[in-house]
Amino acid sequence: MAEEKFRKGQVVFWQGDPGDCLYYIRWGSVGVFANYGKENEEKLAELRAGDYFGEMGLLDHEARSATVVSLDRDTVLNRITEEKFDEFLRQNPARVVDILTRLCHKLRDATKGYLEICQALDNAVGTRTDEMTDSGTYGLEQNQTLKAIHDDIQSNADAKA
Repeated sequence: MAEEKFRKGQVVFWQGDPGDCLYYIRWGSVGVFANYGKENEEKLAELRAGDYFGEMGLLDHEARSATVVSLDRDTVLNRITEEKFDEFLRQNPARVVDILTRLCHKLRDATKGYLEICQALDNAVGTRTDEMTDSGTYGLEQNQTLKAIHDDIQSNADAKA
């Protein structure tokens, strides 16, 4: 494990970068951002000493899903590369369980967010459909698009259930 230090505001990695390692926070904190530096920037999480990040990219070899930025003056991270990951897993079984537990929490949070979006869309389409029925404005292109999106999401949700 290589130790790396980051100043406040320094980017650890960018959304879209290759997922080639994971980080363990030894000291300090980092912010996890979607669309960092853009108008639609969103802070997804704040992680502190003892937390891990970057494990998804290391495990599935996909691009980074977010940008991570140091929030403290001196953030100290341990960088674990793919080459060292097997050794890390063998020597740290308790940390492996911790990583898996945190991945489960991330998946549950993502699922919860997805279901909330589906419910909001269902409510919006249902309301919009009721308005169309009341006003007799069937066939508007926008309403048909909303209904098609709703139906696609519902079909996918039913297929996965």
